[in-house]
Amino acid sequence: MRFDEERQARRRVQRRTAVILTMCTLGIVGMLGRLAYIQFSAHNMQGHDLVASAVEQRREKFELDSGRGDILDRTGASLTGSKLQGLVVLPVWQVNPDYQKLNDLALMLRTDTETLTRQLSEKKEPFLLRLPAAGGELRVVELTDEQLKKVEALQVNGLYAKEVKVRFDDQTVARHVIGFLGEDPNLVANQWGGEYPLDEKVGKMGLEYVYQDVLRGLGISRTIAYYTDAYKQPLNGLGIRESTGENHALNVKTTLNADIQRSVESALNRYNVSSGAVVVMDAETEDVLAMASRPDFDPNQPVIDGGAFPVNKALKAYFPGSIFKSVIAEAALETGVVNPSDTYECPGHIEIGDGTLNCWTTHGKVTAEEAFAQSCNVAFAQMAMKLGREQIDTYSQKLGLGKTVGLSQGDRSPFYGEDTGSVFLKEYSSDRFLANTGIGQEDVRVTPLQAAHLMATIANEGKAGAPRLVQSLHTPDGLLYSEIEPAEKRTVLEKATTRTLKGWMRQVVAAEKGTAHLLHSAKLPVAGKTGTAQTGDPTLHHQWFAGYAPADKPKYVIVVMADSVPDGKARATEQVALQIVNALP
Repeated sequence: MRFDEERQARRRVQRRTAVILTMCTLGIVGMLGRLAYIQFSAHNMQGHDLVASAVEQRREKFELDSGRGDILDRTGASLTGSKLQGLVVLPVWQVNPDYQKLNDLALMLRTDTETLTRQLSEKKEPFLLRLPAAGGELRVVELTDEQLKKVEALQVNGLYAKEVKVRFDDQTVARHVIGFLGEDPNLVANQWGGEYPLDEKVGKMGLEYVYQDVLRGLGISRTIAYYTDAYKQPLNGLGIRESTGENHALNVKTTLNADIQRSVESALNRYNVSSGAVVVMDAETEDVLAMASRPDFDPNQPVIDGGAFPVNKALKAYFPGSIFKSVIAEAALETGVVNPSDTYECPGHIEIGDGTLNCWTTHGKVTAEEAFAQSCNVAFAQMAMKLGREQIDTYSQKLGLGKTVGLSQGDRSPFYGEDTGSVFLKEYSSDRFLANTGIGQEDVRVTPLQAAHLMATIANEGKAGAPRLVQSLHTPDGLLYSEIEPAEKRTVLEKATTRTLKGWMRQVVAAEKGTAHLLHSAKLPVAGKTGTAQTGDPTLHHQWFAGYAPADKPKYVIVVMADSVPDGKARATEQVALQIVNALP
C-alpha cells in the first residue's frame, strides 16, 4: 500500500514537471518567434519602424539646411536665412588624425595648430568650426572660395567645407516677430497631433509658430551624417552620408521693411531701452514696417537657465498715460464737450471728491489746444468727467481699444500673443475714477500696436483699417500661393474733429512748451502725443511717444514705449523716435 502511494506521488511530480517544462518550452519558442518576426518581418510596430529607429539611434547628423521656408521682408529679402561657406566638424576627425594636414589647415585659417585642435574638440556632436576673432570672441569660420577648394583638396577626415544655411545669426532682426524653433514633444503631440517626429524642431513663438505647417513643408532637411557604436564613438569606414531632397515648403512674406527694422533696433540699442517696444506702420495702409521688443533674446538659445520665455511687448498691454488723452480729446471735440477756444485753469492739481489729482506741473490758464500740447492732467480730468463712462467707452472702441486689432488670416493671427487691452473693467464709476481714466490710468491698458492703430486712424482723418503683418505666401521659386489683402477702411470718426485734433498733435511737437518739442528738429514734420504712466510702483513709470510723420501728409506712424523706467532716468522715447524718423526713407 505504501509503495503504491509513493509511486502515485512520483507520477504527480513528473506530470507537474512535464507541464512546467512544456509551458517554458512554449514560452521560449514564442519569444524566439516574436523576435524572429520583429527581426525579419515586422519593421513597423505601433507606428514606429524599429529597424529605422535602431539605425537612427546610431546616426549623428549636422543640419546643412533645415528645409523650412523663409520668412521674408516686404521686398523679398530673407529674415531667416543667411548662407555661408563653413567648415563642418564631425567627431570622426579624432579617429587616426593626420596632424600634418591639420597643421596645413591651421596655416590656411591663419591660426596655430594648438588652437585649431582645441576648437575642433569643442563639442562631441557635429558643429560649425569657430575660431577666436581679433577681439577674442569665438566666431564661425567663413571660408572664401579659394579656402573652400583648399580644404577639399586637403581631404581631412571628418572636416568638410559645406555651404550652410543658418536660420538665425547675430544679424537676425525682428526676433520677437519671427520667433524661434525648438524641440517640444508635448507641443508636437498636442498641437499637431503627433504628425511630426517628436524630436523635430518646430516653431515655438511668433511667425515660426503661427505658420509652422506652411514653413515646414514635407519636413525634409539637408544633412551630413555619420554613425556611432554603442558607446557613441564614431565609426570610421561606414562613410559620411549627405542627404538631399526637395522639401516644397512655402515662404511667408511679411510687410516688414528690413532697413527700417534695423534702424529701429539701432535706436533702441543706442538709447539703452532695456525694456519696451517700437512699432512703425504705413500710415495709410496700416502695414507694419517694423516691430521690435526689448529685452532681446538669442533665437538659438531663447531661454537660458530656466529664465523667462521671450515676450513681444509690442503686443502686450500697458498703462498708456497721457497718450490716452488723444481718445478723450477726440471724444470731447466730436460730442461738443469741448471747443478749441475753451480755457482751463491749472493750479497744479484738482480737488475731486475727498481726494486730489495732481498735474505734473502748474500750467496756469491754458486753452484746450495748449492743454493737449502741454499734457495738462487738470484739463483732461475735467473733460473725462463731463464725457462720462459711456462716451469714453464708445470712442475707445471706435479707435480700436479693448480688443485685438491685428489683421488675421481666417483663424490664424500673425500677431502672436496679442493682448486685447482694456478701458473699463470695474463695474462702478465715480468722478475720481473717470478723471483717472481720462489721463490713461485706472483700468486703461493699451498695446503699442493699438496705439499705432489709433494714430493711423487719426492721421487718416477718421478712417480705420487694421494693422497687417503678413501679406502673402509664396512657393520656393517665388510664385504667389495666397495673399492677405489689406483691411477695408471704415469711417469711425468725423473728419472735421480729427483735423482739429491733428492740429493739436502738431503743437505737441511744434510748440516750445510741447512735451515732444525735441522732435521739432526731425527731418520730417512730426505730430503726436507723449505719455508718462504710473505702474503701481512709485519708483517706476512707463514712457510713451505715439505719432506720425510728415504731419501734413502722414506716411508713417511711430510708437515708442519704454516700460518700468526708474525715476531719474532721462526720457528715451522721444530720442528713439527722433532717430527713427531721421532714418526713414
